[in-house]
Amino acid sequence: MELNVFRFFPNLERDERKELVAKLTEASEWNMNFGMLLGCSVLIAALGLLGNAPAVIIGAMLVAPLMTPLIGAGLALVQGNLQLFRTACRTMLLGTAMSLLIGFLVEVLTPTIDIAPELVARGAPNILDLFIAFFAGVAAAYAVARPNLSGALPGVAIAVALVPPLSACAISLGSGHWKVAEGAATLYVTNLVAIVLGSALVFYGHGLQTSRLASAGGHRFLTRAVIGLVCFLLLLAAPLGYRLEAQRRGGVFQPLAHPLPKQAYEALVSRLATEPGIDLILGARAAVDRPVDVALHLAATVPVKQTLIEELQEIVRQKMGKDLVTAVIPLQGAEVIRPAEE
Repeated sequence: MELNVFRFFPNLERDERKELVAKLTEASEWNMNFGMLLGCSVLIAALGLLGNAPAVIIGAMLVAPLMTPLIGAGLALVQGNLQLFRTACRTMLLGTAMSLLIGFLVEVLTPTIDIAPELVARGAPNILDLFIAFFAGVAAAYAVARPNLSGALPGVAIAVALVPPLSACAISLGSGHWKVAEGAATLYVTNLVAIVLGSALVFYGHGLQTSRLASAGGHRFLTRAVIGLVCFLLLLAAPLGYRLEAQRRGGVFQPLAHPLPKQAYEALVSRLATEPGIDLILGARAAVDRPVDVALHLAATVPVKQTLIEELQEIVRQKMGKDLVTAVIPLQGAEVIRPAEE
């Protein structure tokens, strides 16, 4: 018996169901068109992540065709269509492998640069991302089932990012940032599972229940697949929820400062290495509009000369931009306590 909440869902006519199944079956197959669009999407996303360009990353989301196999998998779970489920899973596996390879090659062939905030952001998923992906799957499936709503699909593609976290994972693996790679992989898997289940829920509401033609073995397999995906999503919810609370406590959602670029930081440390009794303990660039763009905090057991302050300000201008306002704050009498050597 259908749940009462689904009584508001319009059931599809026989011809509409056949057309929907045919459309998703074709869109879930791996072919040249799918591979070309996915490859271009991964390249765009990877370059956008390395260049910290949000607009470019959004463009990659619109090009990516990864959403359709996931919606097809959701339909297969509801209908008991084992062949469609296998086709969708095969396409996703091939697409994932190709995306990781392309992203890794982009990292290897690109000159070494600092890890960008857009890249780091993909490595810090939380429980909100799970809900976003689930409702994106709901919206995508509903739009696919109602042809007059197909214009909503680009918005759904932007709402839930599939290619950017996959590209971020590959880039992070190539550059050795294991924590970011782990977080990006978690975000990608969370998106996959939540979209499949969200779309399956919508197709169930449209009356696309298990076909009588489905084999008993196939039906049992897909039933177990649904149970397994739900359990997996529930297991993911606990660490993702904990991460959200940790981010809230740490003020991650409202950063007031960013770390200095690697070149600038190394140049400052190198210059201060020649000044006994003076150490750089904190260097940060304001993330929001402030009178001071860059702040350098020094621990000093000796007086800090004005000429040294001017040299440090000049280093920042050379490495980060001549229009930046830099404040050097000496903490007179402070001494850096270093860990004892073993």
